[in-house]
Amino acid sequence: MQEAELRERIAALGLWYHNLELAPGVWTNPAMGDYPERRWKLIEPHIPADLTGKTVLDLSCNSGFFSVQMKRRGASRVLGVERCQGAFQQALLVRELLNVDFEVVNEDVHSFLWNHTEPFDYILFLGLFYHLRSPLFVLDRAALLVQEKMYFQTVVRGDEPKAGAPAIPADIDVNDLGLFLHPNFPKASFIEGRSNGDWSNWWFVNSPCVHAMLRSAGLTRYTQISGDTFVCDPPPDRQAVPDYGTIWP
Repeated sequence: MQEAELRERIAALGLWYHNLELAPGVWTNPAMGDYPERRWKLIEPHIPADLTGKTVLDLSCNSGFFSVQMKRRGASRVLGVERCQGAFQQALLVRELLNVDFEVVNEDVHSFLWNHTEPFDYILFLGLFYHLRSPLFVLDRAALLVQEKMYFQTVVRGDEPKAGAPAIPADIDVNDLGLFLHPNFPKASFIEGRSNGDWSNWWFVNSPCVHAMLRSAGLTRYTQISGDTFVCDPPPDRQAVPDYGTIWP
């Protein structure tokens, strides 16, 4: 394919969030700089160099950058789930031009995780949580499927925990108003309008909140590798993960 034709195909698919090099010197969105490469460099040391025989689920895979990386490490199956039609078409082009055999489905992650019970060795849950209308549902369902590691990242904003402050009690008095204002109290901010021009940016959480949500999904064993990124082990007790089947039969 000639460079001019390739650039036309890239431009025809609209704005790219992932900046990938699809041919020497031909990038999908140079304005993004080294993103998502810099996020990959953060989690890469925590991913086995050889994923031979392993399966990977890439939730909200966008144009497939991370799916490509996992497949190049030898994963036997990489499945990307992407709701946005534009990003889905971009992922198909990435797969074609880079000749990397990952799967991608055009589906909302809520419905995908409700209808699929197949386990995956590794799950990528990157840059997704704050876009979800029902974020804890998706986190809980992903926790039930992961077998080895989940890589989780979300936007963290707001209060930072104060060292030496009293712990949040296990049973909270609803009338203890001071407790709800405490910097160690888990808080989630809901954005009704837009953030950065994006109507799908719904939830920004503070640091205590992201820790509490991971624990509440049964992901009690995890390593925080940056302020907003975590490497999570599977739940030690899957019975502790909320079962939405008993709520929505």
